[in-house]
Amino acid sequence: MNARLLPSLAIASLALMASAHAAPEAQAAAARVTRSAEGPAGDHAADELREPQSFTVTRRDLDEVVTKPRASTSKSIQSAASITPGDSWIYDASTALFVDDDYDGYYRYLRVRLDADTIYTVAYVYAEIYISADGNAWEFLYGTNDFPIWGTDPDDDYEVETELVSGYSTGRYDVLVELYSADTGEFLDEYGPNESPYFSVLPLEDSERDGAPPPPAPTPPASPIELLGDDGGGGAISWLTLPGLLGALVWRRRRVSAARPR
Repeated sequence: MNARLLPSLAIASLALMASAHAAPEAQAAAARVTRSAEGPAGDHAADELREPQSFTVTRRDLDEVVTKPRASTSKSIQSAASITPGDSWIYDASTALFVDDDYDGYYRYLRVRLDADTIYTVAYVYAEIYISADGNAWEFLYGTNDFPIWGTDPDDDYEVETELVSGYSTGRYDVLVELYSADTGEFLDEYGPNESPYFSVLPLEDSERDGAPPPPAPTPPASPIELLGDDGGGGAISWLTLPGLLGALVWRRRRVSAARPR
């Protein structure tokens, strides 16, 4: 083998190994990991998150992430075969953000709360939640279980709380919630930035980026000279005077010993 080729082959081999090692790491970094919980809004206080044990973990690799163009929302493409418009709808919705450990103004918990109404005594529906960080596409975040809505009851609000665990960079996110019939799967209504500013440019980041601030550096201890130096206080002495005092004490004890009668 030509000796001049050996360095080139070695470099190529190292590059191939580095590429093979980096590929799983890049894919892992791109994976979306979340923790979510859902239920009636009246289950707990409005300023508290749901019980920790109620959250379930979801992981999606990059090739499993569902997206759609923002221009193609369900409301704009619903067909004539859809459920009769106006049967059920989102009367109102809101968002809330929780937990910012590093105090940078970006939060890792997102709560979406919706009040859906229907012309019927009761109707069963489900919701899908999307987020968008680039302004071009909606990315699927969470789909709820089926839940009931009771006429126009103001106390049947439903909510989803999601912690962004990894795969979500620090940024401003738009949020969209879509409502579907649990019986037929047909699209009913949507609520997002066009309906409320509280669904637009929300400061979010995942928990891996929301690190707690480092503890303050410990104050270095004062030097011995500062602790013992003469600062004008009563009786403080300096290290520089200590040898002289010890010598004088030894000399005095010798004189006293020599003066004693034998």
